[in-house]
Amino acid sequence: MKSRIKEYFLKAKNNEIVALSFFGAVSAFGFSPFNLFFLSLIGFAAYFVVFEKTENVKRAVTGTFAFSFWFHFISLYWLAFPLLVDAKRHAFLIPFAVTIAPAYLSLFWSLPAFFVKKYKTGIWQHAFALAALLSLSMYFYGHYCPGFPWVYIGYIWSFCKIFQTLSLFGIYGLNFLTILVSFAVGIGFIAFRSKDKFTFRIALGSFVLLTGSMFVFGSWRLSCNQTEYTSYNARMVQGNLSQREKMDKRELFTNLQTHIALSEHTSHIDFIIWPEASIPYLYRENSWKINRLLKSPLSFNETLIAGAVRQDIVSLKVFNSVIVVNCFGENIENYDKIRLVPFGEYMPLRQYVPWHGLASAVDDFDRGTVARIVNINGLKVIFAICYEAVFPQDFIPKDERADVIINVTNDAWFGYTTEPYQHLQIVRARAIENGLPMIRATNFGISAVFDAVGRQICVIPMGKRGFADFVIPKNIPTTPYGKFGDRIFFIMIFIGLGVAFSVKRRKA
Repeated sequence: MKSRIKEYFLKAKNNEIVALSFFGAVSAFGFSPFNLFFLSLIGFAAYFVVFEKTENVKRAVTGTFAFSFWFHFISLYWLAFPLLVDAKRHAFLIPFAVTIAPAYLSLFWSLPAFFVKKYKTGIWQHAFALAALLSLSMYFYGHYCPGFPWVYIGYIWSFCKIFQTLSLFGIYGLNFLTILVSFAVGIGFIAFRSKDKFTFRIALGSFVLLTGSMFVFGSWRLSCNQTEYTSYNARMVQGNLSQREKMDKRELFTNLQTHIALSEHTSHIDFIIWPEASIPYLYRENSWKINRLLKSPLSFNETLIAGAVRQDIVSLKVFNSVIVVNCFGENIENYDKIRLVPFGEYMPLRQYVPWHGLASAVDDFDRGTVARIVNINGLKVIFAICYEAVFPQDFIPKDERADVIINVTNDAWFGYTTEPYQHLQIVRARAIENGLPMIRATNFGISAVFDAVGRQICVIPMGKRGFADFVIPKNIPTTPYGKFGDRIFFIMIFIGLGVAFSVKRRKA
């Protein structure tokens, strides 16, 4: 038995698969809460070294799949946790949840590897082409099929000033440059091993130039945009309820009372913000009993913004919504979620699947119609409910400038895993991309407020029940990304490929 195992690992192709699986898993630790960005850079660099040295197309594609699978498996292990909330009904799905998603995403990474490896050209051409096609794949599965833009490699920079480049070209552009930077490290390693000093210097220079210029830009942008504040005072509330507590019918009124108690105050607060589905009953705008409770912590000219499962009294459709209630108990505004969570809030291929989504015990939620700005007492608000905030521009209206983004969410499904940290990391990116302050109120996880360049103003940490009072920061002028969107990313890809194929082939 031992000899067979030893023989397996001695085979070159198996060594490649094991090595790439290892480096893929290691690369996952670049994300929050670990923020070991250098492990991601090293992991992607090692992937490119193995990819470039592998002559066989099939082995290169298989290696890419292995690298991507373990990268996503370690990053997204928390996909299993919602299935443990009602383990008797859903635990049998855990093996599928933790393997199908990584395998699905890995298929999108394998296709670029196939096309690039089939094209016999130089090492720099391979680096640019593979970085561009991988970035395009991320864009595709981030927007379509049905869309899951989560552990993008560009998010590893969230701890440092390089993250400010999101304001120029968004997360997809930062994905492209991060992969390119990693591949430059890989090229430098290959050149060092082969004693090609010219290529080594070019690779080292490319790494320093790209990361250095992005760091300088980030430093400049932060220094030019000091935090300024509006005249609006707000309070965000974090109930810190587990998902089982939220779903326990015996605890519904207690849960509502928890949020009301955390909202009581003596000084004037313009807005009190509760997280997603914090109202534990099906809400209708004429529900005077609930509205009477909701207005109880409000003084004159104060407003409650709360997440609720809302039923429209005309169409009888049921939405995952944000409701706005004034101090008289009047439901003055609603926003209905547009981007629903597949398998949670709706079931893809509903006509073939008899199960209900995890978050909808009766049927699929209905979708809202269009992203819009909601004017509440003079404050122009963009709402994003949970999953919507991970899509860079879907929830941002184009016809008017907002003052603030309010993201209400519920990370209780995922417990004490890395998901709440990753989610916060992603949401912060939306503030930087658009030059808009971000208020994030979550039932369980990490509630936080960021200014228009992503500085943290206040936070309610994981595992704490409480509230935070703050003054809402001001927005700043529209960013290049906010104005042009992902068109800048596509221009970067076009220029990058053009530069790649104009470089004279040179062996490393």
